[in-house]
Amino acid sequence: MRLAAATLDALPPAVARPAYDRAGVTPGVIHLGIGAFHRAHQAVYLDDILARGETDWGIVAASLRSADTRDALAPQDGLYTIAVRSAAGESLRVIGAVGEVLVAPEDPERLIALLADPQIRIVTLTVTEKGYCHNPATGTLDENHPDILHDLKDLFQPKSAIGYLVAALAGRFSAGTPPFTIVSCDNLPSNGKTLKRVLDR
Repeated sequence: MRLAAATLDALPPAVARPAYDRAGVTPGVIHLGIGAFHRAHQAVYLDDILARGETDWGIVAASLRSADTRDALAPQDGLYTIAVRSAAGESLRVIGAVGEVLVAPEDPERLIALLADPQIRIVTLTVTEKGYCHNPATGTLDENHPDILHDLKDLFQPKSAIGYLVAALAGRFSAGTPPFTIVSCDNLPSNGKTLKRVLDR
Protein backbone atom coordinates (compact mmCIF):
# COMPACT_ATOMS: atom_id res chain seq x y z
CA MET A 1 0.00 0.00 0.00
CA ARG A 2 1.48 3.32 -1.09
CA LEU A 3 1.15 6.44 1.02
CA ALA A 4 -1.46 8.82 -0.41
CA ALA A 5 -4.34 10.96 0.78
CA ALA A 6 -6.73 8.06 0.27
CA THR A 7 -4.65 5.69 2.42
CA LEU A 8 -3.97 7.94 5.43
CA ASP A 9 -6.76 6.37 7.48
CA ALA A 10 -5.26 2.93 6.94
CA LEU A 11 -1.97 3.84 8.63
CA PRO A 12 -1.19 2.37 12.06
CA PRO A 13 -2.46 4.57 14.92
CA ALA A 14 1.09 5.30 16.07
CA VAL A 15 1.89 7.13 12.84
CA ALA A 16 1.12 10.85 13.19
CA ARG A 17 -0.61 12.44 10.23
CA PRO A 18 -1.67 15.97 9.19
CA ALA A 19 -3.95 17.45 11.85
CA TYR A 20 -5.73 19.71 9.37
CA ASP A 21 -7.81 19.53 6.21
CA ARG A 22 -5.30 19.71 3.36
CA ALA A 23 -8.08 20.68 0.94
CA GLY A 24 -8.41 23.99 2.78
CA VAL A 25 -4.72 24.88 2.61
CA THR A 26 -3.52 27.66 0.31
CA PRO A 27 0.14 28.29 -0.55
CA GLY A 28 2.07 31.08 1.11
CA VAL A 29 5.59 29.74 0.56
CA ILE A 30 7.48 28.66 -2.53
CA HIS A 31 10.60 26.59 -2.00
CA LEU A 32 13.24 26.37 -4.72
CA GLY A 33 15.37 23.24 -4.74
CA ILE A 34 13.26 20.73 -2.84
CA GLY A 35 15.45 18.09 -1.24
CA ALA A 36 15.85 16.11 1.96
CA PHE A 37 16.88 19.11 4.08
CA HIS A 38 13.76 21.08 3.21
CA ARG A 39 11.47 18.10 3.67
CA ALA A 40 12.95 17.25 7.09
CA HIS A 41 13.07 20.79 8.48
CA GLN A 42 11.23 23.70 6.87
CA ALA A 43 8.28 21.64 5.67
CA VAL A 44 7.91 20.19 9.17
CA TYR A 45 7.82 23.66 10.73
CA LEU A 46 5.17 24.75 8.25
CA ASP A 47 3.23 21.55 8.91
CA ASP A 48 3.13 22.62 12.57
CA ILE A 49 1.83 26.07 11.57
CA LEU A 50 -0.89 24.54 9.38
CA ALA A 51 -1.92 22.34 12.30
CA ARG A 52 -2.45 25.51 14.38
CA GLY A 53 -5.12 26.57 11.90
CA GLU A 54 -3.03 29.05 9.89
CA THR A 55 -3.98 27.43 6.60
CA ASP A 56 -2.46 30.00 4.24
CA TRP A 57 1.08 28.70 4.72
CA GLY A 58 1.10 25.71 2.37
CA ILE A 59 4.16 25.02 0.24
CA VAL A 60 4.61 24.89 -3.50
CA ALA A 61 8.03 23.35 -4.11
CA ALA A 62 10.03 23.55 -7.31
CA SER A 63 12.93 21.55 -8.63
CA LEU A 64 15.09 23.61 -10.95
CA ARG A 65 16.63 20.59 -12.66
CA SER A 66 15.46 17.04 -12.07
CA ALA A 67 11.96 15.59 -12.03
CA ASP A 68 12.95 12.84 -9.57
CA THR A 69 11.41 14.35 -6.42
CA ARG A 70 8.22 15.39 -8.20
CA ASP A 71 7.87 11.92 -9.68
CA ALA A 72 8.32 10.35 -6.24
CA LEU A 73 5.89 12.64 -4.40
CA ALA A 74 3.15 13.14 -7.01
CA PRO A 75 1.68 9.61 -6.65
CA GLN A 76 1.62 10.24 -2.88
CA ASP A 77 -0.29 13.55 -3.18
CA GLY A 78 2.81 15.32 -1.89
CA LEU A 79 2.78 13.32 1.34
CA TYR A 80 5.88 11.71 2.82
CA THR A 81 6.99 10.33 6.17
CA ILE A 82 9.77 11.48 8.44
CA ALA A 83 11.31 9.19 11.03
CA VAL A 84 12.70 10.71 14.23
CA ARG A 85 15.03 8.44 16.17
CA SER A 86 16.20 8.99 19.73
CA ALA A 87 17.16 6.99 22.80
CA ALA A 88 13.43 6.62 23.46
CA GLY A 89 12.85 4.93 20.10
CA GLU A 90 11.49 5.90 16.70
CA SER A 91 8.46 8.05 15.86
CA LEU A 92 6.89 8.35 12.42
CA ARG A 93 5.03 11.37 11.09
CA VAL A 94 3.39 12.08 7.74
CA ILE A 95 4.00 15.63 6.51
CA GLY A 96 1.29 17.29 4.43
CA ALA A 97 2.58 20.84 3.98
CA VAL A 98 3.82 20.31 0.41
CA GLY A 99 0.80 20.78 -1.81
CA GLU A 100 2.54 20.60 -5.18
CA VAL A 101 5.98 19.96 -6.63
CA LEU A 102 6.86 21.63 -9.93
CA VAL A 103 9.72 20.93 -12.30
CA ALA A 104 10.73 24.41 -13.39
CA PRO A 105 12.08 23.63 -16.88
CA GLU A 106 8.78 21.98 -17.84
CA ASP A 107 6.80 25.21 -17.37
CA PRO A 108 8.97 28.17 -16.33
CA GLU A 109 6.19 30.69 -16.97
CA ARG A 110 3.93 28.97 -14.43
CA LEU A 111 6.59 29.07 -11.73
CA ILE A 112 7.21 32.76 -12.41
CA ALA A 113 3.46 33.42 -12.22
CA LEU A 114 3.22 31.61 -8.89
CA LEU A 115 6.20 33.50 -7.52
CA ALA A 116 4.53 36.75 -8.59
CA ASP A 117 1.21 35.84 -6.95
CA PRO A 118 0.45 38.18 -4.00
CA GLN A 119 -0.47 35.26 -1.75
CA ILE A 120 3.17 34.09 -1.82
CA ARG A 121 4.95 35.90 1.00
CA ILE A 122 8.10 33.84 1.47
CA VAL A 123 10.50 32.15 -0.96
CA THR A 124 13.05 29.78 0.53
CA LEU A 125 16.04 28.28 -1.23
CA THR A 126 18.18 25.18 -0.94
CA VAL A 127 19.88 25.26 -4.33
CA THR A 128 23.47 24.51 -3.17
CA GLU A 129 26.28 27.05 -3.34
CA LYS A 130 26.55 26.65 -7.11
CA GLY A 131 22.91 27.65 -7.53
CA TYR A 132 23.71 31.26 -6.66
CA CYS A 133 25.78 31.68 -9.84
CA HIS A 134 28.20 33.89 -7.94
CA ASN A 135 31.92 34.39 -7.76
CA PRO A 136 32.91 32.87 -4.37
CA ALA A 137 35.94 35.15 -4.11
CA THR A 138 33.90 38.35 -4.33
CA GLY A 139 30.37 37.20 -3.52
CA THR A 140 29.11 38.99 -6.65
CA LEU A 141 27.17 37.68 -9.63
CA ASP A 142 29.20 35.69 -12.15
CA GLU A 143 28.00 37.41 -15.29
CA ASN A 144 29.79 34.82 -17.43
CA HIS A 145 27.94 31.89 -15.88
CA PRO A 146 26.14 30.01 -18.70
CA ASP A 147 22.78 30.13 -16.90
CA ILE A 148 23.10 33.86 -16.23
CA LEU A 149 24.05 34.54 -19.85
CA HIS A 150 20.92 32.61 -20.88
CA ASP A 151 18.70 34.44 -18.38
CA LEU A 152 19.94 37.87 -19.47
CA LYS A 153 18.82 37.06 -23.00
CA ASP A 154 15.43 35.60 -22.02
CA LEU A 155 14.40 36.56 -18.49
CA PHE A 156 11.00 34.89 -18.73
CA GLN A 157 12.43 31.46 -19.61
CA PRO A 158 15.10 31.36 -16.90
CA LYS A 159 17.38 28.52 -15.95
CA SER A 160 18.85 29.80 -12.69
CA ALA A 161 17.25 30.40 -9.31
CA ILE A 162 18.49 33.99 -9.61
CA GLY A 163 16.69 34.37 -12.93
CA TYR A 164 13.41 33.12 -11.47
CA LEU A 165 13.66 35.49 -8.52
CA VAL A 166 14.44 38.51 -10.69
CA ALA A 167 11.64 37.71 -13.16
CA ALA A 168 9.11 37.29 -10.34
CA LEU A 169 10.21 40.42 -8.47
CA ALA A 170 10.03 42.42 -11.70
CA GLY A 171 6.50 41.16 -12.26
CA ARG A 172 5.45 42.02 -8.72
CA PHE A 173 6.96 45.50 -9.03
CA SER A 174 5.13 46.14 -12.30
CA ALA A 175 1.85 45.02 -10.73
CA GLY A 176 2.36 47.07 -7.57
CA THR A 177 2.60 43.89 -5.49
CA PRO A 178 4.89 43.99 -2.43
CA PRO A 179 8.01 41.83 -2.75
CA PHE A 180 8.27 38.48 -1.02
CA THR A 181 10.81 37.72 1.70
CA ILE A 182 13.66 35.54 0.45
CA VAL A 183 15.29 33.14 2.89
CA SER A 184 18.55 31.51 1.82
CA CYS A 185 18.99 28.18 3.59
CA ASP A 186 22.17 27.11 1.83
CA ASN A 187 25.49 26.59 3.54
CA LEU A 188 27.54 29.45 2.14
CA PRO A 189 29.15 32.36 3.99
CA SER A 190 26.83 35.31 4.64
CA ASN A 191 24.20 33.63 2.49
CA GLY A 192 21.60 36.38 2.81
CA LYS A 193 24.07 39.17 2.02
CA THR A 194 25.47 37.16 -0.88
CA LEU A 195 22.01 36.63 -2.32
CA LYS A 196 21.24 40.36 -1.98
CA ARG A 197 24.45 41.30 -3.81
CA VAL A 198 23.72 38.85 -6.61
CA LEU A 199 20.15 40.08 -7.05
CA ASP A 200 21.10 43.77 -6.85
CA ARG A 201 23.59 43.32 -9.67
